[in-house]
Formats: sequence, C-alpha cells, structure tokens
Amino acid sequence: MNKKMYMFAAPALLLASAGLVACDSDLPTGLTMPGESYDGDGTIGGNDIDGDDVPDATNNDGTGDYSGGDGNTFDHEDDLSPDGGKDPFEVLKQRQEEGPPEIRTRLHSCQKLQVTALRRILSNFGVDLNATGNPDPAGELLDKGTEALGSANYASRTGEARTWSNSGATKLQDIFVMAAPEIIAAMPGLAQCQENGQGVEVFDEENKCNEPAVSCLIGRPATAEHMAICNHIVSTAADVEVGKATAVAAMLGGAYTCQ
Repeated sequence: MNKKMYMFAAPALLLASAGLVACDSDLPTGLTMPGESYDGDGTIGGNDIDGDDVPDATNNDGTGDYSGGDGNTFDHEDDLSPDGGKDPFEVLKQRQEEGPPEIRTRLHSCQKLQVTALRRILSNFGVDLNATGNPDPAGELLDKGTEALGSANYASRTGEARTWSNSGATKLQDIFVMAAPEIIAAMPGLAQCQENGQGVEVFDEENKCNEPAVSCLIGRPATAEHMAICNHIVSTAADVEVGKATAVAAMLGGAYTCQ
C-alpha cells in the first residue's frame, strides 16, 4: 500500500471500528458492526452474544448464560432504606422501644447546638462569657471545650459537627451547670422572660420552680412533667443552692439536646 492509499485507508478503518460504515462487506477481519460479533473465521456473525444468532443458555466459551446466572448477578433489595430487608415485626418492636412518633422524631432528627448559638443563648440569659475564675466559669469552659463541642477546624478544612457526641453533650451540661447561678440571678431582669410586664424569679420563697421561668428556660410552655422534674431535683438535693443550679441546667440540657 503506497502512501496515498494509506492516507485513505486509515480513516476508513477508524470509521469502520466506530460503526459508521454503511456496508460491512469491506470491513477487515475482526471488525464488527454494532450489535454483531466476530465468529473467528473472517466473517461477521449474528446478533447473539456468541455470534450464532441462537440465544443459547451456554456460550461458546463455556461460561454459561450472560444474564440471570447464579454467579454473575446480584439481586438488590426492593427497599434500600435503613429498615429495608428487616422483618416487619422487628421494625415494629424497634419503634415501640423508641416511643411514640414525637419522641422518635426528636431522637433521630435533633441537630447539635452550634457553638455560636450556644454563646448567644448564654449571653441572652445574662451569662458573662468573659468572666474568669477558679473553677472555670461558663465562658471559660466554653472557650476551652470548643473541640469537644464539635466546633469547626478551619486549619484542617473540617466543618462544625451536626450531631452530638458523648463528650460534646457532657461538656454542654457542664457549661449549663456553671452558668446556672448567673441565669438564676439575671432572670428577673430579662426582657424575654417577663410575665405581664413583670420580671419573674426562677424559684419562689419555698424553693419551688416557677412555671413562667421554666417556660422561658426551655423556650416553650412548661408541662406538669417539667415542673415535677424541676421541683424533684431541688427537693432531693443535699444543698438547696446546688439543687437549684442542677435543676436549671437539667431544664436547659433537656431543651437543647432534644430530651
């Protein structure tokens, strides 16, 4: 083949291999049209995968059928959700253990309280985040515990965590405990916690929890259960002031960790 002929032959081969040649009679041995196969004898075979136009269960190479074989297919579950493939009674048992829908929803959809939001909450409740001392006040605990709280690490290009960890939830409760005395003292002067234009105390003269104050702490109307828990913590504490701080921290912790 001279140079001129080669220049025309090379594009023809490329077009043929791409299936763009209308006539297959001029194709060299081994090149096939789309949907066809090479029989190995210099001719173009049929449309079956082994080239004999017969949809055999066994192919020429003895490997078996190419579709539906036990060794080369995988049956996906119809339901690919987390509960897919589980026995319905097993799922029902799990749901019953988790509680009613309103509890399950809070359990599985509660996002971690972001560090910036935590700072704003404490500040709005009258906590001085710049205070120092020994033991560490709430502001110092927060500053030293941002890693446990899942804050963003920009040096490693890691965003802030969205879910609670054990260490993060524990650190949050520590911060609330240390912040509680300041919150108790500041509550009567907080504009967002007033009732009929008047400030409210967290506890009355008998060291009982005040419902308006508890409602302000948790951000929704306090229920009888909230009040019972708050009063129980105070009444069973060996030290009343410690019991008050623990009760306030418990109300805050429950509200901001979806408990």
